[in-house]
Amino acid sequence: MRLSSKIGIAFVTLLFFLSLPLNAQPNWNEVTKGVWKSSIGQNQKITLLSAAQIIPKIEAIEKLSLVEFPLDNSKISFEIISGKTFLRFPLQKDEELYGLGLNFQTHNQRGRILNLHVDHYGGEDNGRTHAPVPFYISSQGYGVLIDAANYLTVYAGTAVRVKADDPPILKDRNTDKDWQAQPYSDAVEILVPAAGVDVYIFGGRSMLEVVQRYNLYCGGGVLPPKWGLGFTQRVPTLYSAEDILKEVEEFEDHDFPLDFIGVEPGWHSMSYPCTFEWDAGRFPDPKGFLEKLDSKGIRANLWMNPYVSPKGVLYDQVKPYSGSHTVWNGIVPDFTMEPVRELFKDHFNKYHLDLGVSGYKIDEVDGFDSWLWPDVASFPSGISAEQLRQVYGLLVQKMTADWFREKSAHLRPGARLECRC
Repeated sequence: MRLSSKIGIAFVTLLFFLSLPLNAQPNWNEVTKGVWKSSIGQNQKITLLSAAQIIPKIEAIEKLSLVEFPLDNSKISFEIISGKTFLRFPLQKDEELYGLGLNFQTHNQRGRILNLHVDHYGGEDNGRTHAPVPFYISSQGYGVLIDAANYLTVYAGTAVRVKADDPPILKDRNTDKDWQAQPYSDAVEILVPAAGVDVYIFGGRSMLEVVQRYNLYCGGGVLPPKWGLGFTQRVPTLYSAEDILKEVEEFEDHDFPLDFIGVEPGWHSMSYPCTFEWDAGRFPDPKGFLEKLDSKGIRANLWMNPYVSPKGVLYDQVKPYSGSHTVWNGIVPDFTMEPVRELFKDHFNKYHLDLGVSGYKIDEVDGFDSWLWPDVASFPSGISAEQLRQVYGLLVQKMTADWFREKSAHLRPGARLECRC
């Protein structure tokens, strides 16, 4: 076949996926007991579940109760129009919706429009938050997960279609005091700015069981070390090793418990962006400092953000695997790429873990648009700036947690566990 013919076929295929009005019920595959999956359109290069590298706890899920598919599939529809995916799920009148990530002022999300976007919290529950999660739970005993690393718009019972199954009652604002600007809606509608997506539905006899299934499918959660649940003290930015040890003595003098010290940005030789190297003036002997803390049963947790300073030894090594734009003049590593993860691993083991560092406070992976990379940025992996924004904190967390797990796996039986999970 001639090259021009192949290109023509590929182009037609692409157009087909970019404008694929389904208006039909999706097909659901029960991937494990009480968990159903449906896929539409193109597979995405990265998703939330793939970024987290989840391993479902199938054996534990299979021990849960037997449940039937919890929704009327005839009222679920998926469409792809102009390269965007439109999802629709039915709602009953008395149904309540919870979830959709971290919210500070609201619980029941029904009647809200949320733009799920990783961001610092701006004081309003509008979807822009530290941890937007495209998963909602219904009081009717089911949950819906949209496995997309995109800025999703969720109309949680706010949009009314002309052909609604259960339309709101028509009211005259002139004469009816019960008129509402936002009429009742019988559906959740979600806009995914991608030409395909995977959707999961979780069943359960109760909302608690739905969450249990979701948690187990996403890997079952983690058990933090005991010290991670203990008493902590975060010190001022420019505290030195000597300052910190004096503060530890004051805790001892007052008989206050202390399990770990949070060491703030001043431990770096430069921060915002970071070198990930100890400042020689404030911490002339990092290993000795960490050993003194450990002798008192206290762990060290280092503050960091992942943007690499030009003054750091990592800069030149990481630069080929970094994005087109900077954050505070630091390069932004593309952590979807294994070579850059290995560079960070070697550096952090040498300068931190091998010396006795027990964990990290990962900061600024969810910042305001005004300082993080813009959506016009590009990355060497080909992952879009938008998608990387949605999973960046997850990637850094997974990477650092894996380092500690590897360390733990090599400890002799009975040795102390140095793991930040």
